[in-house]
Amino acid sequence: MFSLLLAAIIYIAFISLGLPDSMLGAAWPMMYADLNVPISYAGFISMTVCGGTVVSSIMYSRLARRIPTGIVTAVSVAMTALALMGFSFASSFPMIIALAVILGLGAGAVDAGLNNYVAIHFKARAMSFLHASWGIGTTVGPFLLSYLISIGLGWQEGYRILSTVQFTICIMLFASLPLWKKAENAEKGDTTAPVPEYRRFCKGAVIPAILAFFAYCSMENTAMIWSATFLVEARGFSEGLAAVSAGVLFWGMTAGRLFSGFISDRLGDRKMLAIGETASLIAILLIAFIPGKLSVAALFLLGFGFGPIYPSMIHQTPEYFGVERSSEIMGLEMASAYVGSMFMPPVFGLIGRRISMDVFPLFALFFLILHTAAIILKRRALEKDQRTAS
Repeated sequence: MFSLLLAAIIYIAFISLGLPDSMLGAAWPMMYADLNVPISYAGFISMTVCGGTVVSSIMYSRLARRIPTGIVTAVSVAMTALALMGFSFASSFPMIIALAVILGLGAGAVDAGLNNYVAIHFKARAMSFLHASWGIGTTVGPFLLSYLISIGLGWQEGYRILSTVQFTICIMLFASLPLWKKAENAEKGDTTAPVPEYRRFCKGAVIPAILAFFAYCSMENTAMIWSATFLVEARGFSEGLAAVSAGVLFWGMTAGRLFSGFISDRLGDRKMLAIGETASLIAILLIAFIPGKLSVAALFLLGFGFGPIYPSMIHQTPEYFGVERSSEIMGLEMASAYVGSMFMPPVFGLIGRRISMDVFPLFALFFLILHTAAIILKRRALEKDQRTAS
């Protein structure tokens, strides 16, 4: 029973991780005017957040040896809550950047820690539901912001409300620390089956695995940050309608992860990756060629395609590299993911500013192709190690 309760707490913690992720993209059409900066500067905020997550992701394996996962998660959520409250009072772009560092450091530790914990101790469907929880968190931002706009308020109030929610989750996490301790004590008495030699550290798969995370998160985070602006600048949407419509991307991601949660144990991670990549390709082509408000349906499909990709890659980590190296490789994968999230949205912002926001589908297509190629290379590396071991 306590393990089910702990799983519920982990899911709630991942909801908190998703809360701020969609707010920046939805709020940016208003934020950049209030902060008196160019429209392309959203990418620099995202880059700063991701820089913090890269640092904390790389440090995670060291933290995991000294500090229990429950404590790391609770403290990290507290950091994100403080950063979001600071956003709501920030009056200048440099203040936003400073707070983004704190937000990134907190988010990275939560992401790496909980992903590794669930990948080791739970089945594939649990990983999908974990990231569906993140998707639930991401749907709050755009709808909250749209409502606040409709009653004459703005993005500052949105960040203030999200911060209050984060503080509430933080208190719950600290209260749940005895459950984490109980779970750790139960695990000490378990005997773990030996890992096949070829899975102890599949060296040939490390670089493709890292590249796959980089490519996917470059594509995903660019869509998250710039989809609302794309709809305003390239499809003629109003700011309020674009904020809601961009939220459809997160609906799709949540729906895709809930869907994969029910079938991933039966189909396996490889087939789920193939499904996600195919749906994403179709969606990108539709975004490129479908005009006007029909773009919203294509954004939903893009999110649906994104849905199974990230959790499936994460769940493969212990399979490819072994449980004993999982935290180390997970940290590298998370760092690579956030490098992509850090650099590629600003790159697209500069491209969109100098050329046109209409290049968004082409940009996404490039990284989808790169991701698919990396997944194929990673699978071939594992198969080669299996043949060598036999």
